[in-house]
Amino acid sequence: MLNVKPHHVSLCVLLRAFLDSDALEDVVSDEGFQSLGDFLLLEIRARKTVKYPSLTGLLLQLQQALSSKDTGDQIASLLMEQLGGLQYPDDLVTFFSDMSQLMHNHASSLDVDSMKGGADISSAMGFYIRHCCVSFHMLAFEAACGLFNDLQAYKEAAIHEQQGFQAPQGLSKPALRNQAALHALLNQEMARQETLSGVLPAADLVAAADELAELAPEVAKVDLLKHSHALHQEDYLAAVDTLYKYFDSSTGTQTPRPIASTMGVEPNKGHLQEALLSLGAAQTHFGHVQEALLALNEAVRIAQQHNDNVALAHALGALCHILSTAAPAAVTHLTEAGTAAANPAGHLPQLLKILKRCEKRAQDLQLPHLFVFARLALAQFALEHQTGSDHNSKNKSTPQLSGAAQGRSSAALGVSQAVQDTARLQQAAKLAAAVALPPAPAAPAPGMAGNVGPRASVADLFTATPPVFAANAPVGCGPASADAVEKLAGSAHLLQAASWKLAGNRSLTQASALTHLACYSESASSEDRALAYAQLAHVAMSKKGYRAAAEVLAVADAQLPHSNSPALQAARLGLAHGRALHRGNARHAALFASQLLGLADPTDSVCKTLRIEAQQAQVRTLLVTGRYEEAAESARELFERCTEAGMQVQAVELLLLLGQIHQAAGAPLTALPYILSCLLHSTDLHMDLLAADASCSLAAIWLGLGPSHGQQAAQQLRSVLPTVLGNGDTDLQARAQMLLAQAMLAEASQAELRANPDGVLQPLQTAAAGFAALEDYSKAAEAQHLIAVVCHSVNNTSMRNAAAGEFHKLTWQARQAQAC
Repeated sequence: MLNVKPHHVSLCVLLRAFLDSDALEDVVSDEGFQSLGDFLLLEIRARKTVKYPSLTGLLLQLQQALSSKDTGDQIASLLMEQLGGLQYPDDLVTFFSDMSQLMHNHASSLDVDSMKGGADISSAMGFYIRHCCVSFHMLAFEAACGLFNDLQAYKEAAIHEQQGFQAPQGLSKPALRNQAALHALLNQEMARQETLSGVLPAADLVAAADELAELAPEVAKVDLLKHSHALHQEDYLAAVDTLYKYFDSSTGTQTPRPIASTMGVEPNKGHLQEALLSLGAAQTHFGHVQEALLALNEAVRIAQQHNDNVALAHALGALCHILSTAAPAAVTHLTEAGTAAANPAGHLPQLLKILKRCEKRAQDLQLPHLFVFARLALAQFALEHQTGSDHNSKNKSTPQLSGAAQGRSSAALGVSQAVQDTARLQQAAKLAAAVALPPAPAAPAPGMAGNVGPRASVADLFTATPPVFAANAPVGCGPASADAVEKLAGSAHLLQAASWKLAGNRSLTQASALTHLACYSESASSEDRALAYAQLAHVAMSKKGYRAAAEVLAVADAQLPHSNSPALQAARLGLAHGRALHRGNARHAALFASQLLGLADPTDSVCKTLRIEAQQAQVRTLLVTGRYEEAAESARELFERCTEAGMQVQAVELLLLLGQIHQAAGAPLTALPYILSCLLHSTDLHMDLLAADASCSLAAIWLGLGPSHGQQAAQQLRSVLPTVLGNGDTDLQARAQMLLAQAMLAEASQAELRANPDGVLQPLQTAAAGFAALEDYSKAAEAQHLIAVVCHSVNNTSMRNAAAGEFHKLTWQARQAQAC
């Protein structure tokens, strides 16, 4: 029931004046009457403050809600007069008895005149009045006298403040909302921690927890809110300390979660499993894999002893998260000692098996959030490790096609199918959480027809699927699970963007990232939004250069001004490193590569791919500085690590990098096997842009073998030119156009060149513009030099002089860029 406070009495006074049309007929206009009604509806539904406002605060809010100051003053005077009339506890009894007379039942009374000056019992105002009246009449005599005393102090404090004096100390204590409202508020604040952690300052996010900890230190959930804040601020000691405090202080006070078998089970056992799962999640967040595994193992042991299948399913999900994000060498407690070091890829079959088991258990237990997590994790696993998904295979006895091509193709289809399934389940979960299921029908009495069927679910109104949530799910779990599914549905579009990026389709990558920002920005975490902006920045750089990418990052900084997202930092450092490489500034490139490596987790327990990207950046820096032996050795070691860990995408990229290193070192024949191997694997894996990049490198090798191989180089380039021009980034397009022009010059005679100079000049001009957009002034100058040579050979002096002028300008810019 409602714990009646003086604030409720004030709202009831205003509601009575609002519902009695004669009381405000000569005071409030029609517009003011509407504004007063809106204000009252907002106040009776307010759940965003820890404590009820004082009478002065309520009057100030009332003045702000009404457009006319005179109207606000008259209503405030009416409120003070009505409250002043409550001089004895019996006046409160009379007041609430009169309030009960304002109720009308539209189902039983159809006389319109008799319903004037009241509220329908099913309306928001009517429900609030009934709630207040019933709660007051259930108060004991001492509690009613206490309410009367609080009301007198409530009025006196307002009178002192209206007269310009400060209220005496302790005259009116702040009235906190009831426990249910406080817990709902804390749940909202924890959701705000996740969505606004990079938008608002840290002090603003923890303000509600600090205020409530000061006013009501007995509310244990405040420590859980502080724990969430510490997680987003990367404060390990505070996160663990507040988590311990929460579970220590809340033991025995929480409603036991229903488990499969409660015979002889202590109520706090379920609480202990939740504590261990939360501790394991916190340790995983900070990259402490071994500590997380210890907590999860203990949670699994206790859950198995007490047949808690829900806790076991969540432990499986946490274990899957650890195995999918941490490097193989960081996980040693699941196998015998030394196994992970001897065979780093040995955990991949185990991860796949646990993921499938987690998905099956979540489906059986009707846990949609856990099912979506496992579904997306399986799609990501197939995408990263090039294994086929078995969700689309109906006939298990049919032999499946083997090979990387089938795995890659089915992996991409699996991601798309997972995104669609997640979207459908999101809608079903939202509908199921919005409407509570009716209770199960009772068994028919003897002699009566037993035609009572099973309960219908919300999902059954639209599809033939079974109920989304379990029938014995605790109250509040449905909305929380639906919110989690909605967040995962937004993350699914980021996974789809990563899938399109591997396939080489930049436009669809951009579309998926924009879909996430446009449709899920209110529910998505700040980390997911930062990842979406990072993906958009890479797409902008590939299409329009570094200035466009900087504009995207500026928008991200404006939307997430307080974000410390590793995804955004890695994108910013990676773009800065690429720009330094194009400008030929080796010192800055080495600096940014070192910073990118410092951003990666030292133990590879949080994100195993970030270190690979940072080390690739270091290898490219060594390549630019001419330290070919060191670059080849580092790339070879990195390739072996990626191969052992089953990271096929990164391994194929490193094959091309090894070929480019040997090619730059003047050993094209040594580079040829690496480039051919990359071309073969990228074609099998349907990595079209990487295959096109390898084809360009192969064409460069043909050209390096002499002018007699220009025809082979031109044929190789023309075979991939549609892919390059359609989906390639600016750098790849410029390189392809440059190599095509060189191949045409190698195979064309002087007469053919004079007859059709535009066939060579146009690719060179496109290449020069592309390199200039990337601030690669050295290659742009090389393209302008070739333009000048071609124009001189065809006696086009004006274009030759213009190209020569551009050559000198770009050469000077290249020297300036390398010197700064």
